[in-house]
Formats: sequence, C-alpha cells, structure tokens
Amino acid sequence: MNSDETELLKALAGDVQWALDHLAQADTPTARRNLLRNLVSAAEGISWTYRTHVMSLARHFDAATPLIEMAFAEASYSVTERGIIQEQARHISLTAMIRLTTRVAQAFCPGLKVDFGVEGWSALKRAIAARNRITHPKSSDDLVLSDGEIEAAKSGFFWFSDMAMSVMEATLKAFAIDAQETKEFIDKLIAGDPETLALYEQAHQGPDD
Repeated sequence: MNSDETELLKALAGDVQWALDHLAQADTPTARRNLLRNLVSAAEGISWTYRTHVMSLARHFDAATPLIEMAFAEASYSVTERGIIQEQARHISLTAMIRLTTRVAQAFCPGLKVDFGVEGWSALKRAIAARNRITHPKSSDDLVLSDGEIEAAKSGFFWFSDMAMSVMEATLKAFAIDAQETKEFIDKLIAGDPETLALYEQAHQGPDD
C-alpha cells in the first residue's frame, strides 16, 4: 500500500468516525444519511485499495490476463471502420468488483477462502441499495433510513474492511513465500548446485533443443 492509498484510507476512516460521533450526539435523519454515505464511500475507497493491491500481485504471479486487466480498468474497446481504437468506459458495481477482486486473489492464492454467504455480505449489499436510494430520491420516504438499514451499513462496512485486509495479508504471505523460494533457487544457481542447474537448463530449452 503506497502513501497516497494510506492517506485515502485515513481520510475515509476519519469521515466514518465523524459521522458515527454525530449520530451518537443527535440521531437525526440527516445524521443517519451522512453516516450511510460515509460508510459506503469508505467501502468504495477500501475496494479501490483492495483491487490495486490484488492486481499488482496478480501481475507478479502471471494471473492478470488481458480480460482481467480490462475489467479492472472498467473499460472496453471497439474499432471503428477507419481502424481507430476507441475506449468505452464500463461501470462495474462495487459488489461485482469486490467479487472479481477476490476471485483474482484466489487464482494465485488457492488456499484463500472467503464466504460470501455470511450476513456481513448481505448487509453490505443492503447498505449500498439504501445509499443509492437516498442519493437518487423520488419521494421524501426515500430519504428515511430505518434502524435496520443503519445497522446493516455498519456491519456490512466492518465485515468488508476485515475481509479485504485479511485477503491482502494472505496474498502478501503468498508473495513472500514465492520471493523466498526464488531467492533460494538463485542462490543455488549461483553456487552451482547440479540439480538446480539442470532445472534451469531444462526450463530454458527451446522446442528444437
């Protein structure tokens, strides 16, 4: 995680804490909407950090296919009759991006288990639906948030933040193991270990060798 991503997460965490404090001081409809917006916004920020982290390691493990790269870039391409490539933006929902990012992580970290059948995932989806409703209201009723929706927003956010951090920690461990194994291989290669030299030569033999 780079310094800019760290600052982003700190700012979002500060917004969430501010909204929680204000709701505790005065449980008003405005305070509820502010909390919901900040929780989902923070989840989106964590999702961005999550996907950039996983994608950087997927490239290291050769698990980043062109199709995955395109999906993470939220873009598709077409070619005009004049032979000009045109990029077209494609919005991917927060929940779809979280699932995609997790699948990519599992591709190079096969022992990684994430349960999307838990209440936390359902709560996050409910929170996003409520945020979308108050962002695009069609009546005054759309601005009202129930106790259940507020609790769902909190539990969904905390579940996702814990899940994302756990996955990132697991992928970092996989990277560290791979780096250590590579170092040991190189050390043996430099030392002239016969078995390692044979493996190296075998890996670099062409089809006609």
